Amino acid sequence: MKLEEFETNGRHCLYYADEEPEVLLVEPLDEREVTALDEELSAIKAGCKRRFAYVALIVKDWNQELAPWVAPPVYGKVPFGNGAAETLRVIEDGVIPEMQKRFESLKGADVVIGGYSLAGLFALWCAYESPMFSGVAAASPSVWYPRWMDNAGHRKPNARRVYLSLGDAEAKTKQPVMATVADNISGLYDMLKKCPDVRSFLEWNEGGHFREPALRTARAFVWAVGW
Repeated sequence: MKLEEFETNGRHCLYYADEEPEVLLVEPLDEREVTALDEELSAIKAGCKRRFAYVALIVKDWNQELAPWVAPPVYGKVPFGNGAAETLRVIEDGVIPEMQKRFESLKGADVVIGGYSLAGLFALWCAYESPMFSGVAAASPSVWYPRWMDNAGHRKPNARRVYLSLGDAEAKTKQPVMATVADNISGLYDMLKKCPDVRSFLEWNEGGHFREPALRTARAFVWAVGW
């Protein structure tokens, strides 16, 4: 699929759009993940019954730009920052208005925020922080993140549709923090099922964290878009 590009608030974005799109998909993406973007978009197009536009917001510092609050490193020596609020601001004030300017049909349209791994956690966090997203596509989200469950447990997300997924082998790790991911995602799903006006779904995939991320993310977006 042919990708176009633009800059907003100092951030580089890639986008694809059907003719007269009726829903906007937004995903923070590491530069290395761009190579799998054609696979992901093709899978979304095959499964989505609505015309869509998609924007990849390129992330250069993953642990800083997508983390909601400071946390110690899990692997290596690089800690997590607190740049999620700034990244959300770029999406709200830059990415969404830019796409609405380019496509009249997106004005007032649904916006779905999604991502994989830490980007999936960021997408979930955005659903609690902002009213701008109708759906969340959180594929293998990092719900092991310190204090995440306490943060989510006291609030209701603004999004109407929340998709969660996890690989059935992802919790099989010697890293004690990450080993909580299966219990946490099950607990989060239980919380969401109790939220009025929120439709949620949890899908278990075969394998570990690095198995078919592009296809897992595509399935997440297709469900979160609805029809």
